[in-house]
Amino acid sequence: MKTLAIIGAQWGDEGKGKITDYLARDADTIVRFQGGNNAGHTIQIGDEVFKLHLLPSGILREGKTAIIGNGVVIDAEGLMEEMRIVEESGRSLDGLRISDRAHIILNYHRKLDGAEERHRGDKSVGTTKRGIGPCYQDKIARSGFRACDLLEEDTLREKAPAVLRMKKELLELMGDSCECTDDMLIERLLGWGDTLGKYICDSSVLVNESIDKGEKVLFEGAQGIMLDIDHGTYPFVTSSNTIGGAICTGAGVGPNRVSTVLGCLKAYTTRVGEGPMPTELCNDLGKYIMKKGGEFGTTTGRGRRCGWLDLVIAKHAVRIGGITSWAITKLDVLNGMETLNVCTHYEVDGERIDYFPASLSKLSRLEPVYVELSGWEDWGDCSEDVAANGYDGLPKELKDYVSFIEKETGRPDDMISIGKRRSETIDRRGDWWA
Repeated sequence: MKTLAIIGAQWGDEGKGKITDYLARDADTIVRFQGGNNAGHTIQIGDEVFKLHLLPSGILREGKTAIIGNGVVIDAEGLMEEMRIVEESGRSLDGLRISDRAHIILNYHRKLDGAEERHRGDKSVGTTKRGIGPCYQDKIARSGFRACDLLEEDTLREKAPAVLRMKKELLELMGDSCECTDDMLIERLLGWGDTLGKYICDSSVLVNESIDKGEKVLFEGAQGIMLDIDHGTYPFVTSSNTIGGAICTGAGVGPNRVSTVLGCLKAYTTRVGEGPMPTELCNDLGKYIMKKGGEFGTTTGRGRRCGWLDLVIAKHAVRIGGITSWAITKLDVLNGMETLNVCTHYEVDGERIDYFPASLSKLSRLEPVYVELSGWEDWGDCSEDVAANGYDGLPKELKDYVSFIEKETGRPDDMISIGKRRSETIDRRGDWWA
């Protein structure tokens, strides 16, 4: 069985898009299994830069099947805009497939998202206000619209009036309004069906058939494990499960169908929005890393909070996410720093712990425990040349940094990224599909 999953090990923004794009060159099928357009992947191919939010990264590789799984919530207009950009770049959408069970984000979801954030006041969780949470709420409440509904006018006419009435009443209670009529909603949904209909299918059947035939299947996650609705920094999390186990529910495959889980681990820590971040650097050094690393959200444009690498989080990701090896990214951002701190434990209430607490109260009281490591020389704009020399050609101190991560987490580092381009990648494993 030849399957591989890529998931984020921190709060997202670890560079999963680039790693997925790199590994997709040998894959037959690439599957996005959770999240919505509240997450984004930036991929640079030569001088071209693509910012994808819903399309699987593999769509940029010719001849691949790129699947949006049932665990994804879809902003149809956002998806169609991404499709237009890809087509205008001269690439084909022939391989795109959309699960008929994926739920659809509507305008009232966005309105509800904003209204809920306003009502939280200074306790807001920092959502992107793209309607992701309310769409997942409807999924669980059994009142959502799925991709298959876009192709069935009778279903829409039966369902839309009751759902829309409920949303209007809810918005009115929250001090907002919705001017949409039943006919307007149905017309919009049918219009999306006209455009997207040829891509909609039972994607679970497609994925499992591909695995059964011995084809290479790559599962692509969004966000990161620390944003998982169950295992992240709740309530400052996303509305879906981001861990490796979510592949089963979000792509429609059994747990015995995923053989390798590659965790994307940024060489330092970042997060967008509110919530605890034990190793955050609220000083000039944090601002320096943000600027040098280009740490601005692909979706929101917000500056990311930056801090030292947190291996308590990495070990949490290994345990919860089923990670079998690492892809360490953005090591080049740390070039030229004399010393580097790495968090290995926390201290809280006089106790040293090496796990990530669920309690926000406990998180607010803990202090990170650091180990200081030596930095390495700055190689300037020569990342492509450095990568061409392979792992052995890297500075000793950088290799020591990597080895420390491997030792502390008990997982090997199979890939190193030292730049945005495909060519700025060191692949230590080689045959990912053996």
